[in-house]
Amino acid sequence: MLPIFPTHRFNPQNIKADVVPTMIDGGTAINGDHTVIQTDGGGRWEITYSGIILRNPAIIRLWDAWTAYMPGRSFWVPLVSLYTGPRPANGAHPARPSAIHANDPDFPTEVGYAVPYIVAEVVTPPSTIPTQMTANVTQGARLQAGMKGSVGGRAFKIERILSRDGQQAEFSFLPPIRDVIEAGAQVNFDWPLARCKLVLGQDLAPTLSFGRSAQMAISFVEDFSNAG
Repeated sequence: MLPIFPTHRFNPQNIKADVVPTMIDGGTAINGDHTVIQTDGGGRWEITYSGIILRNPAIIRLWDAWTAYMPGRSFWVPLVSLYTGPRPANGAHPARPSAIHANDPDFPTEVGYAVPYIVAEVVTPPSTIPTQMTANVTQGARLQAGMKGSVGGRAFKIERILSRDGQQAEFSFLPPIRDVIEAGAQVNFDWPLARCKLVLGQDLAPTLSFGRSAQMAISFVEDFSNAG
């Protein structure tokens, strides 16, 4: 199983996670104009964490371990999108989730809330239209455009709600999911994950102030090497 980047331990102050259109360089014409073509492939996830404070020996060691592990490998990266997700209510306010649990402190393969917070499943999976599916939320709020989740190893962002029936909604999303997703598959809105690889060319060696602390940033891009 692929490990999950331990965002819950690095606790970045700033998180940028979105679907970015895929661009192709069309080259430079004789008159000097440069052409860039946007493809219709639906784009891919790009995620950047910044404001990661390496403030103690354990976190510095964890950073060094992950920067050694990541080059050339695939792993899961959390979108950290719970704030805008379909959170269950406790009166007029969102209910408080339980503590984050991981099955390993450094290279976990399972990360989530100790008690499931948002519970949802696929009703009609994406098939002939890889950008539409129907999901039902059995614990949580109704789905809304702009929410982010993951299912079957692929992350998505809801584009539009096409129809509703109570807690069930049909929606369009990006990027396309061409992997086989079964009806009944769990949709992760608690701690959704994108399969990613490290963006090349980053300087990830920490400059430790007085040899004790540093502030870092890191970027990832979605990995389609196993796409179905």
